[in-house]
Parts: sequence; C-alpha cells; structure tokens
Amino acid sequence: MADRVRRLSAAIMAGFLLISVALGYWQVFGADDVLQRGTNPRHVEEELRIMRGRILDRNGEVLASSHRVGELAERSYSYAPLANVVGYSSKRHGRSGVEDAFDSYLRGDKSTDPAVEIRNKLMPVSRHGSDLRLTIDLQLQKVADDALGNSHGAVAVVQVATGEVLALASHPYFDPNTLDTDWDRLAADPGTPFVSRAIQGQYVPGSIFKLVTAAAALDLGIANLGMNHRHQADLVVEGLRIRNTNHPQLNARELTFAEEFAWSCNVVFGLTGLSLGQASLIDFNVLAPSEPVFWPSGDISQSEARLRDYAGRFGIGRAVPFDLPTSSGLISRSDHMTAAQLASTGFGQGDLQVTPLQMALVAATVVNGGMMPTPHLVSAVEDSTGAVLVERERAGPRRVISQRAASELNQMMVLSVDTAYARPAQIPGVRVGGKTGTAEVGNAEDPHSWFVGYAPADRSGVAVAVIMENRGSGTTYATPAGQKVLKAAIDFGY
Repeated sequence: MADRVRRLSAAIMAGFLLISVALGYWQVFGADDVLQRGTNPRHVEEELRIMRGRILDRNGEVLASSHRVGELAERSYSYAPLANVVGYSSKRHGRSGVEDAFDSYLRGDKSTDPAVEIRNKLMPVSRHGSDLRLTIDLQLQKVADDALGNSHGAVAVVQVATGEVLALASHPYFDPNTLDTDWDRLAADPGTPFVSRAIQGQYVPGSIFKLVTAAAALDLGIANLGMNHRHQADLVVEGLRIRNTNHPQLNARELTFAEEFAWSCNVVFGLTGLSLGQASLIDFNVLAPSEPVFWPSGDISQSEARLRDYAGRFGIGRAVPFDLPTSSGLISRSDHMTAAQLASTGFGQGDLQVTPLQMALVAATVVNGGMMPTPHLVSAVEDSTGAVLVERERAGPRRVISQRAASELNQMMVLSVDTAYARPAQIPGVRVGGKTGTAEVGNAEDPHSWFVGYAPADRSGVAVAVIMENRGSGTTYATPAGQKVLKAAIDFGY
C-alpha cells in the first residue's frame, strides 16, 4: 500500500513539474511567439484598437487615415486608384503595399522617442502610429490615371535628379475601402487588379529596348549618331527574316544611326545586337542592296555577353531596389542565345521582359548624363504635427554609361520626338526626348503600346514610362498619354 501511495505521489509531482516547465517556457521563451500569432485574441483585439498613422502624399494630401468607430479604429482611403501603392490594412486579409512594408511605423512599434514606445506597449488601447510622407504627387498621379484611362497597363513617373517616384498608375485597380466585401470577386478577376503593374508587371518591351542596344553600341564606340549608310535590305538570321518596313519613305537616301533609332529600324538594331562583340565601327552599308542580307554563321558569344552586360547595367533581369517588392524582368530564358534570338533581343523582342519602373529609370539615365537614379517612395516618418521623426536616407545614382554616350543617345531621343514616330510627345516650348514601342506579344493578340521619355531634354526633370496592354501602335496610344503626363509635370514645376 505504501509503495502505491509513493508511486502515485511521484506521478502527481512529475505532472506538476511538466506543467511548471511548460508554463515557464511559454511565459519566458515562447511569450513573443504566442503574442505575435494572428490567432491570439488579445493580439487581434489590440490590433483593431490601434490608430494607425496617416499616409500622406509629398504635399500633405491624406491618402490613408484612421478614425474611431466606438472603441475600434477603422481605416479609410481617399484615392482608390493608388491602392496598389498605398495598399490596404484589413483584419480579414492582412496588409499590402506601404501599409505592409512600413507597418511597424504606422502601428507605432517604432519611434525615435523611447517614451512613446513604452507608452504604446503599456497602453495599447491608446496607441497612435506615426505618419508616412510619400514622394507621390497626388495631382500628377491623377493625371497619370486619367491618361491611362480604361486601358489595362501602367504609368511610372520618376524625378530624374532625386529618384523620387512621383506617380505609379496601375489599371485595373481595386477599392481598398470595400476590400472585405469585394475580395472573392477581385481574387477571381482575370484582369488581376491586385498586381501592381507599374512595378511588378512584366512585359515584352519592343522597340523601347533599342535604348539599351543603342547605349551599348555608343558606349563601346562601335556606332555614333552621325554615321551615314545606305539601307534597303531585309536581314535574314538563321531563317528569321527581319523586314525593312519601318522607314520606306527614307530608303532612297543615306541614313544616320540616329535616324535609324528615331524611325525604329528593326533591321539595324538586329544587326547592332549581333555586332556588339566587334572592336571597330559596325558597317551598316552591308544593308545597301535591296536583296536580303544573310547573317553569316559564326561566334556571337562576345556580342551576347555585351548585350547581357548592358541590359544588366540598366537593371534588366534584376529587381529594382525599392520600398515595395518589384519584379526583376528577364533578358533571356536560356543561358546561351542563338543568333536569331540575339538579333530579336537587339530590337526588343525575344524573351525580354521589363517592368514600367525599370524603363522609366532607363530613360532617366539618358537625360541624367548616364547616371541611373535610385528610386524611392517614402521620404519621411512624421508625428501628427508634421515634425520629421525619421528622414530616410537616399542612395545616390550609379554610373551606367559614359556621359558622352548618354549625350549622343539624348540627341537621338530628341530627334525621335522632333521628326519621327514619337512626335505626339512634343510639348510647345519644351525639348522632349522619347521612344515609342509596339511590342508583339503573339497568340494573335494586338501588340502592347509603349512610350518612354523625359522632359525637359536639356536638364534633369521628369522621366516617364507608359504601357497600354494590347492597344497597338506606340505612336497612337501610349505616346499621347506620355505627353499628357510630361506636360503636367512641367506645369507643376518639375
């Protein structure tokens, strides 16, 4: 009997010991994990009471704010088309955009004042977060949204000198104020309104990529904007026939490399891509006879390496360092291109994929003397009085191409607007640089309409990229939209 009592006592003591160890672990070591779980009722209730900080545009316009509904805080958004930038904060669906990326500031977890942090932890019911000031200009954003209209696509606008992102339009979009009721419909929408097309949409660039191919040839010294040549022929590369159809009205006379760019000649830029590996000037006079020119088989590895190098310098194939997640784009799906693939890539087709923000930065690099600005979206963390708590550090620009090459490319961009396909981008009294693109997408769909450009062309102003999905000609659709945005930026003092 005594043995049974001792065994029972030992079992009870062991049980209490296990409970004590478990309680000690969860109170000391696992407390943070329990508190941070989304299913923790205390955490959920606390979250619903927090007065999140406001999100403001560069001029102090309120884009997101919180207000009390009883004891709870409710989030509201003033301009739905910015949903893919500002994001949402939902008790059912979590957070996205700036609301997610800077959540610790907005909910008051981070502060430069230790007393505020202690108060927020001890009295979560009265917690107030800090405000965020964005670089977005709501006036210009509205112009970009209006210019894009009902087209699926995007507009990205960058201030050249600073890298400040002034507008990011993405259509279609959603209304974060009605997210909970609209979620199922939005999630099933084939138009993918949750995708921030300006920074995450990946598109074949078409002729706007000729900026990169031309930059490589100019920087390497194997082309210059004034070199004269005859041009009437198609180019045939491994059975791929690149047709000479972009400037039939000019074939009767000599052309310059700058004119071939302005009139967006696929033949010349296919040949340029194939010829980047050579050490001397490209001989464009091989295109003089009207009969097709056949590219001779041979080693293209050096040309491919150089095109990949310059595309990488411009950020193609790498995620843009930014305050929100961005897509990287793509140069090629294979490690080694065939000659036909390299030629196609040279004039902007092939496997290429780019984002609108990447291409706005490419344009900005040209007018910025070959220096690519580092883009950013959030400029400061502020308290409710507007006092700056944290002014975010800005990374400087980086050298992509020489100043000489950038100057020559700038002249080619201006020529394109002054005389050729980008003429709808003209702004009276302002020199504008630009390049159109009509990107073939296959599957019998209409091409994407592209425009990239900047204004003014003689100083660091504003750069823009516009894409309208499956609209057709870059000249007809994206370029007038780009002109509208650039003109508004000039009128607003940028």
